[in-house]
Amino acid sequence: MSNKNINCLLYIFTYDLQNFIIIMYKNLILLGIFLLLIGCETTTPTAKIIPEPSEKVIYQPDEDTTNEIEENLNSEKNIVIEVQDFTGIEDYIQKDISSVLLEYGSFNFSKKEEIYELHRYNADKCRIFIQNNTLNKKVVTITIFHIENKKFLKSYEKNLCH
Repeated sequence: MSNKNINCLLYIFTYDLQNFIIIMYKNLILLGIFLLLIGCETTTPTAKIIPEPSEKVIYQPDEDTTNEIEENLNSEKNIVIEVQDFTGIEDYIQKDISSVLLEYGSFNFSKKEEIYELHRYNADKCRIFIQNNTLNKKVVTITIFHIENKKFLKSYEKNLCH
């Protein structure tokens, strides 16, 4: 090989080595800045002081109304709630739901779906569930459930549900 070729190859290799060294210096400087930022960020205290909760009075009545409330509660205890008699309600299967409404009044709860409607009567210790078809309004099923015993009854019995 001639002297010119060797000089050319040395020039190319040294140029690449110089660029490599410059790139390494830049990377080291960026790494140093990155570590400096992370180090500063993690060492600064960021504790927030949470104040002690204080007791605040939201509402205070002008007068002492506790006696009135106790009197109202005592008078309500003496009130006897008359529960409607649902005897014979199980005979309304395949009859129109409007006949049930005429006989026993409006429902305590109703939920309407696409195909069926579900209605409920509250009868003290029992719940009476009535399911009817949405399209023709005919009663499909009547279910009587005793809440305390958690049993289903075949027919409404006034002495069990009161």
